[in-house]
Amino acid sequence: TPEGYKTPSPTATPVPTASPPPTASPTLTPDPPPPPTASPTPSPIPRPGLPWIHDYSGDGTSDIGIFRPATGLWAIRGVTRVNYGYSEDYPAPGDYTGDGTTEIAVFRPSTGLWAIHDLTKFTFGLSGDLPVSGDYTGDGTTEVAIYRPSTGLWAIRGLTRINYGSLADLPVPGYYSGREKREIAIFRPSMGLWAVRGVTRANFGRFGDLPIPGDYDDSGIWRPAIFRPATGLWAVRGVTRANYGVSTDQPVPGDYPGAGRDRIAIFRDSTGLWAVRGVTRVFFGRFDDIPVSR
Repeated sequence: TPEGYKTPSPTATPVPTASPPPTASPTLTPDPPPPPTASPTPSPIPRPGLPWIHDYSGDGTSDIGIFRPATGLWAIRGVTRVNYGYSEDYPAPGDYTGDGTTEIAVFRPSTGLWAIHDLTKFTFGLSGDLPVSGDYTGDGTTEVAIYRPSTGLWAIRGLTRINYGSLADLPVPGYYSGREKREIAIFRPSMGLWAVRGVTRANFGRFGDLPIPGDYDDSGIWRPAIFRPATGLWAVRGVTRANYGVSTDQPVPGDYPGAGRDRIAIFRDSTGLWAVRGVTRVFFGRFDDIPVSR
């Protein structure tokens, strides 16, 4: 044996001990679900449609609808039917509550009565006045207004009174500066004159033309436009010219598909035809009905 080397003493072999029997894993109790929390109230969705269309359902599109003077019937396609008004009344619908939907309303020139369905009644105006209600302040609410052809008076209830125009002029208030608010304007058929108070003057059209201004190019600005019954011509200043309709048709431009611009459209009361160029053709109404889509 080498020097310094010692043989190790043997060690006892350890006696194995029995392992404890396995125990079942404890059953896990699921955590209780958190208490439900109230869903936040969604914010109101701004009205998606154009501010000048008559939208009786609040979906942002022009609705096909008629007023039948003989019975006072209002019929809005797919929305409602109600009797409101008499044969002497002018239809004067508008968003008088500012909630994004159009309310049924009439103006009775013989007494100056304004009646807004399920809302209010009052007098404003005289015999011979024409209703020209609209949003003249830009607050999203329709203001009651009249135009008096005999003197050229414009009277907007609670806002202003001004003379603009003459006996032969036609009132064409609209959004010629943008979508913020409606402006006072007239069309003089004898000269083809368009005069928008404080904005512009232009000659477009001629005697016999019907004024149909609107936003036909999605610019947000109204342009002078005419429908010429003799030929079915539609002419929108600086935008387009097209023939659509016949001499007995009534022009009813509007945003029927909800695309953000006015479409060329006619109502033919002899057959009840509504024809929206490039969009649809439907039958709704009859002879002597007055369209209430714009």
